[in-house]
Amino acid sequence: MYSILIVDDHPMVREGLDAMFSSERDFSVESASNGMEALKRVAKKAYDVILCDIRMPMMDGFETLAGIRRRRLTQNVLLMAGMPLKEEEERARREGARGYLPKNADADRLIAAIREIVENKDTFVVEEFTAAPSLLTGREMDVLQLVARGLQRDEIARALGIGPESVKTHMKGIMTKLDRPNATSAVGRAYELGILRA
Repeated sequence: MYSILIVDDHPMVREGLDAMFSSERDFSVESASNGMEALKRVAKKAYDVILCDIRMPMMDGFETLAGIRRRRLTQNVLLMAGMPLKEEEERARREGARGYLPKNADADRLIAAIREIVENKDTFVVEEFTAAPSLLTGREMDVLQLVARGLQRDEIARALGIGPESVKTHMKGIMTKLDRPNATSAVGRAYELGILRA
């Protein structure tokens, strides 16, 4: 019997995955709505595989993975992303996840991934072709790098030879893509993902 924990803040995603896996007679499925709940569950029970969404409020997938590893719990964590990024895939490998897959992976792929993770302790499951080299456009990267250096909107506009409103538009796109409410947190997220490097 394969015991699985689904960690996702969207009820429909949890229900969809639960229904998908329930067709497998040797799968036993539980779910958690956030990383904190997941940590409480794994402290009490060992799961064969934890399917964990990356972008969640309060505690994201990487923080959940770190929390599991800090507690020295030997759990297999498969991270899932709505918009896969090469930077996140690399970070997932570095930080000890057992795989990184898009959330739109089909049922057969997810079921095969779970079996592969359990049966082969050295495997890292990934769909190489889905991982974009970067989420941001070239111009957005230019703007983000200057924001990270502490430049203000007018200074960025002068440096790049564009208007302040264009800078504002690019920054809005950056914050949307990185799912952050302001420029400072967007820069922090970019460093986390490896889009920016110190």
